[in-house]
Amino acid sequence: MISVKGLYKRFGDNMVLKGVSCEVEKGENVVVIGPSGSGKSTFLRCINRLEEPTYGEIWLEGRLLTDVDPYLHFDVIRRSKTYARLAAELARTDPGLGADAADEAVIRRIKEQDLLRRNEGSDFRAAVRAIESGSREKIELARRKMGMVFQHFNLFHNLTVMQNLTLAPVQLKLKTRAEAEEKALELLARIGLSDKRDEYPSRLSGGQKQRIAIIRSLCMEPDVMLFDEPTSALDPEMVGEVLSLMRQLAEAGMTMVVVTHEMGFAREVGSRIVFMDDGRITESGSPDEFFAHPQNPRLKDFLSKVL
Repeated sequence: MISVKGLYKRFGDNMVLKGVSCEVEKGENVVVIGPSGSGKSTFLRCINRLEEPTYGEIWLEGRLLTDVDPYLHFDVIRRSKTYARLAAELARTDPGLGADAADEAVIRRIKEQDLLRRNEGSDFRAAVRAIESGSREKIELARRKMGMVFQHFNLFHNLTVMQNLTLAPVQLKLKTRAEAEEKALELLARIGLSDKRDEYPSRLSGGQKQRIAIIRSLCMEPDVMLFDEPTSALDPEMVGEVLSLMRQLAEAGMTMVVVTHEMGFAREVGSRIVFMDDGRITESGSPDEFFAHPQNPRLKDFLSKVL
């Protein structure tokens, strides 16, 4: 359903993500854990392009959400001017090198030294267009399929709960106002907050705000939900309210990618746990195997401190 390939993200001189690749199947609940600063939130924000990847590709349901990354496509690299120039140089300096070895050497040098330029010729552009043709998705359309819940609630404080819930589906003409309100009332009843429909966010508790933020995303009827540490800004007694709703979503078959520090939730709800450290995925597995038999030394150290 979601395919992340070779994801890099640089902020200035700081490379935050360093070649992250991950597959998320429909109905999976992938929980991402790791120390602060490991790139977890950046990884999540790149999935729906709130952050633009420096390199790599992101695919949703077979549709490409990013620019084509030629470094992931050897056939594209081979059609570049840079490849032609380096291959010719290598043929002169090492004429006895076999064709396969020469090809591998040139591609490795191009990738390792980031040598592709903005204008690599018409053949190169045609190869890129061939991949994009029929597969590129506008991010505005893709975001309708991906709900995003942040650490902070990001509700509109000048709008009532009902107005917060119905704004996007009505503005995007996905539903009539009556249809949007019907869906919002159904979801409010599901979380036991029907009586808050006309309240403003300032009159809600933190747990109530976060649950409203979650069902605001559900009002768009997404195919996947992304959660970026949804309980980190809550008082401890409010955490359970939000985790309970997320458990309900998991039980209903919602595809979810969750960045969290809640190890109990990860063990109970996650179908797969992913550990990130220093911008890389260093281990992943089922909850039982992941927590009982960690292999990576950094993961072992991390779990010894948080469990």
